[in-house]
Amino acid sequence: MNETQSLIYLMSMFVPLFTGITMLIIWRFDVSQRFVRDFALSNISVAMFVVGYLVYLQKDLPFHMLGYDLALIFLTFNLVFLVTSMNDLARFNMKRHHIVALAAAIIVVISISPVNYSAFIKALVALVVQLTLGVGSTIWLWNKSGNERFIGPLLVLLGLSQLIVIVGGTSYVYVQAIETSVIRVIIGFLFLFSALHRSKQEIRKAFDRFKMMTERSPQGVLVYKYPHILYSNQTAHKIYGRSGTHELDAVYQHPLSADGRDELQYYAQQLQSGQIDNATWTENPLRSDGKVLSLTFTAWRIDWDEQPAVQILITDETELIESAMALQHQENHDELTGLPNRRVLVRQLNKYCYTDEHHSSCMLTILNINRFKLFNQGKGHIIGDRVLLGFAEKLKSSVGPGTEVMRLGGDEFGLVSSDVHDVEALNGRLKELCREPIQISDGDFFINVAMGQATYPVDAFNADGLLRAANAAMHQAKKIPGTSLVMADTRFEESFSRAMEQEQALKNAILNEEICLYYQPKVDAVTHQLVGFEALARWFRPGVGFVSPIEFIAVAEKTALIAELGTMLLSVACRQIVAWTDEFGTCVPVAVNVSPIQLLNPNFVQLISGMIEQYQIPPGMLTLEITESAAINDLEQTLIQIHQLQKIGIEIAMDDFGTGYSSLSMLRQLALPILKIDRGLIDPLPSADALAVVTSICQLAQALNMTVVAEGVETAEQAQAAMQAGCHELQGYLFSKPMQQQDAGLWLQR
Repeated sequence: MNETQSLIYLMSMFVPLFTGITMLIIWRFDVSQRFVRDFALSNISVAMFVVGYLVYLQKDLPFHMLGYDLALIFLTFNLVFLVTSMNDLARFNMKRHHIVALAAAIIVVISISPVNYSAFIKALVALVVQLTLGVGSTIWLWNKSGNERFIGPLLVLLGLSQLIVIVGGTSYVYVQAIETSVIRVIIGFLFLFSALHRSKQEIRKAFDRFKMMTERSPQGVLVYKYPHILYSNQTAHKIYGRSGTHELDAVYQHPLSADGRDELQYYAQQLQSGQIDNATWTENPLRSDGKVLSLTFTAWRIDWDEQPAVQILITDETELIESAMALQHQENHDELTGLPNRRVLVRQLNKYCYTDEHHSSCMLTILNINRFKLFNQGKGHIIGDRVLLGFAEKLKSSVGPGTEVMRLGGDEFGLVSSDVHDVEALNGRLKELCREPIQISDGDFFINVAMGQATYPVDAFNADGLLRAANAAMHQAKKIPGTSLVMADTRFEESFSRAMEQEQALKNAILNEEICLYYQPKVDAVTHQLVGFEALARWFRPGVGFVSPIEFIAVAEKTALIAELGTMLLSVACRQIVAWTDEFGTCVPVAVNVSPIQLLNPNFVQLISGMIEQYQIPPGMLTLEITESAAINDLEQTLIQIHQLQKIGIEIAMDDFGTGYSSLSMLRQLALPILKIDRGLIDPLPSADALAVVTSICQLAQALNMTVVAEGVETAEQAQAAMQAGCHELQGYLFSKPMQQQDAGLWLQR
């Protein structure tokens, strides 16, 4: 080997080595460009191949064979890394195991070739691989922009350079080395240009992603480098009502402003200097239109143009806070009048009674508009709402500064007064207010108001007790016609409490059938034989004892429990008729009292019909007793119900005749078969005047074909006089008090 050849070999070794090392260094700046790394390794493999070839040229056997192996290995590495670099550059998407198989094939092909032909085989393999790779790359990359399209033809030239060895033999290896070195340097530059281009594309993509994320972000984004804003997205502009970054930057140029810019500048300086890693704060700046915002800022340190800066996320919670405040206002205020509601009233009472040391006393006034439901029915709810609004406005304008007005619901209002020394003046204003009409667009309307007042700590020691006391006083005031004001009294609350307790107890009594029936006989006026029973309700309340029917029936009618109670008692009476019939083979009619409220039920006839069918009793065994008041309250409805009941065989009796209107016209219209004279007319018998009245009633009943029953007969003289007056049947203590079913059964047995 002459000196020129040696220099050529050294050049063919150092040029690709230098190129490969340089490309590896450049690749470290962007490790995502793997094709640069692989082509660099391909160049280094070429340099090592030259080293192996130089060792192979040594005649000493060990060095000769070692050089051969090194040349084979690095030739394989060269071709494999060349393939992988083009695979990544052209995006052939070749699988790794395919490339490994190619490397194995190269080693096998060269290894099995005779040593004399090994150089030829190596050159041929390199020619085939590089030509295939070059042609494929040319086809794949030619339509793409940039310098990448020229890499394919250069690979073809690199492959064709193997013809020098194939045709001329190993003596022309140095010529091939020069050509391949030049081509590889050119390809290396093209790879670097491609890497630079792709890095720029990735940077552009990253920037576009950043811009898309920030511009479409629902949060405001700022990049701030004290004392200027370098970047701001559209959301930030919208939050502040500004058109661009320059306007927003102008807003933040002045420290210690009302917009909270001093906080941003303070935190920005600390973040930029590295004193803190992140910061979060809130501000309430003014938007350009003057609206107060509720903003939360989150900031951290970043590098921007190789300088420390601060990135800030702005969360606009204005609408959320406004919605929460609106919801809170809705929860605490009446929708119609805008006044504080019952929730606020209780909170204020608790404040005065428990937590407020500055108020040793307070007064609660509850106002309820009398008969306002009737007003709504007559005038309509729209006008009713307008009246309530007008009344609320008058209340607010009439009370003093120490009194709060609240609407508790419906037609009820509340006043909480901290100044109890001005009670007389306040009450005077309230009464005067109610004397004047409420003026609305639909006209002038007068209303009457029931007012109840209670004072802490005179009438109660806590908020709940104060509410109960004032409420009880208000209900007492409702019993007084017109506008009235009643001060709290323990008697009212106790009465109210008893009524509530009795109502609850009565409900349980109905559910548990604690209320039972006692039976009082009705006898023939002449023979004194049993002709029927009247079923009378009795309640022996556990832990209390006997409760008067007058008391619990009144409670039942006031609380609408009368329908449930009446249904239960009718069911008990029907079951008893069945039991007596089964035991004695016969029975007498059983009369059950019916409340006026039951008669108003349009399904009452179906209820009675269903019971008769359920218990399989003859309709004539059940008699219903109604009062005069029940008939007079709604005569038309009563007539309809009576006629329908009579159609199914139920007898109806007029009970307590003589205590009410005693209308003869009503008796004629009802055409009932039985008339019961009240004990108030029987008790004076046998006095002449009482006898004359009873005789007149009996004569009237005879004309209307009615059977007359005298109630409350307690003496033999009364019985004799009632019979002489014309009564057909008698009922009273003279014959028997109301009895339990087993004692009444003895009457049937006799």
